[in-house]
Amino acid sequence: MNKEFPPPPYVKYKYNNINGLRALSAIGIAVMHYQANLSVKPCLGWVSDVLIPWFSWLVFLFFMISGFALCCGYYDRMKNGKVSLNEFYGKRYKRILPFFGLLCVFDLLADFSKEHLAQAFMNVTLVFNLLPDSEMKVIGVGWFLGLIFLFYMLFPFFVFLLDNKRRAWMVLGLSLIVNLLCQEYFFTDAFVGFDPDRRNILYSAPFLLAGGLCFLYRDALHRWAVKRGKFLLIWCIVVNALYFVCPQSVGTLHKVIPLLAVFTLWLIYAMGAEHGWMHNRVMDFLSNISMEIYLCHMLMFRIVERIHLENFIQDENLLFIVTCVAGIGASVVFSYVVRNMIDYVFLHSGHGRLRREKISKK
Repeated sequence: MNKEFPPPPYVKYKYNNINGLRALSAIGIAVMHYQANLSVKPCLGWVSDVLIPWFSWLVFLFFMISGFALCCGYYDRMKNGKVSLNEFYGKRYKRILPFFGLLCVFDLLADFSKEHLAQAFMNVTLVFNLLPDSEMKVIGVGWFLGLIFLFYMLFPFFVFLLDNKRRAWMVLGLSLIVNLLCQEYFFTDAFVGFDPDRRNILYSAPFLLAGGLCFLYRDALHRWAVKRGKFLLIWCIVVNALYFVCPQSVGTLHKVIPLLAVFTLWLIYAMGAEHGWMHNRVMDFLSNISMEIYLCHMLMFRIVERIHLENFIQDENLLFIVTCVAGIGASVVFSYVVRNMIDYVFLHSGHGRLRREKISKK
């Protein structure tokens, strides 16, 4: 196939570069959490003071990718009524619950209390984002999963909102107004006693909708990204760098609009021709277990923390690097092994009968 042109409309194009975005985002968030939780902080100047803390916002890139990827798989089928809701939601539970539930059990055993038991129970329902405050101490990073599962619950309505491009743009504009109202009124003491911030889907909706809009324009964006190539990569880097120097205010919804610009450009770049640094065996491998890495990286950090590496490594920068390598490495191994064990159980159970039949036919 000629790489200079997109495939015909009837051919489903695989946006393999997104594997790189998933993998790098999961690693970046882990690095950010490790620096934030280390008792001895690294001294890397701008990198440790500004760049690494910024990795926290990569969850918004995850939201955008989720909106785009789910549309790639289900938008047309949902719109045409060709999706079994039992299959759709059952697949989401089977993909998420076994690994997440296991982590909740580990966390509960490590620090048992009635409060943690209640939180663990709500976690495994996967609907805990419906609570007024979805911040949980049991697998604290799981707030992301709660919001994503709520997005899955609302996906039929999401497809309705993106029924056509005109409506999609209007809804995106409304979502930005809602985000502003959340920041300035609904998430303040004047309305509620706490600020859910990005844990609330109304706040994070612009990123999910932006991913959906990229899907609606996927053919045109693919052609444009293929033609621009390295020039687009330079623009991604420049705009990303400008984020750190441009002032943020109410007019930009503080960080929301700048982050939308940055992450939309990166997603469009990933929608173009395949790039070796974003689509290769390592990126594909890490992308396949990126959710598991994200969910378990803090558990692995607590294990590494018990080794007390600071007693053996005096240099704070080297300590940080070794901690990241050990913690993320352990997360990758744990995620890969447990994910394969779960797949094996499903494959050899009654739930895996149809899957075995498909494999045998191939």
